[in-house]
Amino acid sequence: MAVHTSRSSELARIAAEAAGADTSSVRLRLVHGPAGLAPDGLTRPLPAFDPPLHDLAQWPSDFWLFSVAGLAMAVCAWPTPATVFTEPFEVGAPQPTDRAETVAYDGFSVPIPGFLNEPNRRIDALLTLNSTHWAPSYRDCLVTGAVLAQICELAVERGHGPIVHLHTPVAPFVDQQVSARGDGSHERLRDAVGPCVRLSVAVNPHEPTARFDFEQGLVAIAEEYGLGLKLNDRRFNRVPGEWFSIRGFDRERYRQVRARMFPDTPMHLPKHAMIASVIGPARLGMAADVIARIRANGVGVLAAAVSSVRKVGFINLVLPMGEGADLGTPAWSGPWDDGVKLIAERCRSFDADGADHGDHGAFAGFKVALSQPMQCSYPQSSRRTGASVTGRVPYPLWLRWELPNRTVGSPLLLTMVRENLGLYAEHTEIAYAQARAGRGDVVRGRAKLVVLLAQPPRDVADAHAVLNEVAERVQERTLEQLSDMRLVGPGRVSLRLSPRERWLTT
Repeated sequence: MAVHTSRSSELARIAAEAAGADTSSVRLRLVHGPAGLAPDGLTRPLPAFDPPLHDLAQWPSDFWLFSVAGLAMAVCAWPTPATVFTEPFEVGAPQPTDRAETVAYDGFSVPIPGFLNEPNRRIDALLTLNSTHWAPSYRDCLVTGAVLAQICELAVERGHGPIVHLHTPVAPFVDQQVSARGDGSHERLRDAVGPCVRLSVAVNPHEPTARFDFEQGLVAIAEEYGLGLKLNDRRFNRVPGEWFSIRGFDRERYRQVRARMFPDTPMHLPKHAMIASVIGPARLGMAADVIARIRANGVGVLAAAVSSVRKVGFINLVLPMGEGADLGTPAWSGPWDDGVKLIAERCRSFDADGADHGDHGAFAGFKVALSQPMQCSYPQSSRRTGASVTGRVPYPLWLRWELPNRTVGSPLLLTMVRENLGLYAEHTEIAYAQARAGRGDVVRGRAKLVVLLAQPPRDVADAHAVLNEVAERVQERTLEQLSDMRLVGPGRVSLRLSPRERWLTT
């Protein structure tokens, strides 16, 4: 039997949370620009920021970085005393920085008590949209947008919970052979970037059928599009990064659906794209409303990163520029209605009806920040997930850290790791990173880095050994630097870098 909380108990819980909050408002900085800059370079001060940004950027309470296709965005957040502003969320005009094509947006928000409170149970899923390397055509981008819209709507209707994280593209996962060792030491190498969607959905524990209903819905979507589907392995002694296969990718089914839905859309790769960040007080169904409305305007999705920072929702979408679009349009920020019109003008690649989906009130308070058009770049790949003869492909490394707050800023720590990897890698990029200050005034973070080894391995077995050795050396070197700089006391920092995601929890 489902157990439901009463209205009075829910209000009492929210009131208690608001009373115990350490801040009444949040200050945010959003940065859009080309990929490749060190994380600490994204937080350089601007004259208009008061107090000076460099005083705050050393230790933002929350830090989030997402980089793909040669484009990058970063978010820093700091709790602040009460600030007078007229709306639940405000975002300023784009400000130029000292780096070409890079702009910053400053904003304020009032956190909404009651969003994503414990207890929650999470479902992690990995969907495969293709079996080759990540090189999405305009037609693939439209399919990705359709799949994302259905997944986000499913989370609301059946999971009765918000999207905690959603990312695409991500590193694909290759099923282990029966003879593989249980600790994953013989796990096949993974491509750093693949045509996959990874999501985590919070499910209400008082809805006993919500998990089952949501998983059934995911299976139906996968079967409709021919997608591969894996769910997080919840068996005993399993950790994040281990998956249970539900169905494999059906190439022919996917191609048939793609051709039927968008028969006249080009099949070549987009050359330019822009970042669209939709920001507002986090709430249930925010991602579903935003992506459905953008899709209704005939706009595809090249990449996506959905999460919340200090209870402020961020839907960051990399949108391919429409053919013939003006590539000289400037960065822009403003209200939702104006933003979605600009998105449709610049990025429409399919003659959709543009019909509104859902209640207009669902978008109240949303703000949109649009970058200027930027040139896309696509990673080298093995073209076959997890397989490489030469080793001349980018591979993922996963990073986890935990250290006292206000000792080492997350952007600085990530920059140190990136520079240390530069001794062994021809190219290093931080594809994703997120850090938050939590209980005990401790910052906990996770990241995925993409490395192209400077010395190509002889074969796949050699690549395994080289990646393990590089991860160990960089981990030790970074810990030594932290000790030499005396930024954090001995024994108070935990840092783990590994070519296998599952090993971060061991």
